[in-house]
Amino acid sequence: MKLSNKVRLQFKHLFQITSLFVIKNKPSVKNSIHKKILLAISCLALLFVLHASAQAVEEEGMVAPNFTLKNLDREEVSLSQFRGKYVLVNFWATWCGPCKVEMPSLEVLYQRFKNKNFALLAISNDMFGSTIVKPFVKANNLNFPILLDQRLKASNAFGVTSLPSTFMIDPEGKIIGALFGAEDWATPSNILYFENLLK
Repeated sequence: MKLSNKVRLQFKHLFQITSLFVIKNKPSVKNSIHKKILLAISCLALLFVLHASAQAVEEEGMVAPNFTLKNLDREEVSLSQFRGKYVLVNFWATWCGPCKVEMPSLEVLYQRFKNKNFALLAISNDMFGSTIVKPFVKANNLNFPILLDQRLKASNAFGVTSLPSTFMIDPEGKIIGALFGAEDWATPSNILYFENLLK
């Protein structure tokens, strides 16, 4: 989990946006107005990437904001309850394609380390809460804790602007890593990372 992943992902999006603009406007790209618009879009997107990168660096080492949310059994769960453990906090939604892709690997990670000094909290941003989330969890045989953040209180506290967004929190409650975008959590390198972390 490296913060540079966020920058890499956003540069990929920048490339896709500018490429799409060029394709749609190919016949008139020589036109100076279109060139200026393309340049402006590129500059603004680059500034956003650099700002987001700097913001992400600031997040690392900060104390994670506490939150209290309800799980699928309507029980309240607070981040502070897990103090003393490494906690992986994953913000996601059922309508988010990349989120759905990484769910099976999160389940593998959870099953592998759930009996160690580790906790996984998957926070759903779905507006309709358990009505939507419960069937999804059942259909995908997910067993890790799911929390509902319909009003985006926790998401806003963590500064989440895209899904999925994942934060690694140490036993002292500090953010030690952030990943923005989908990840295969079951790769050998990721499993090795957690094995070393949880020794």
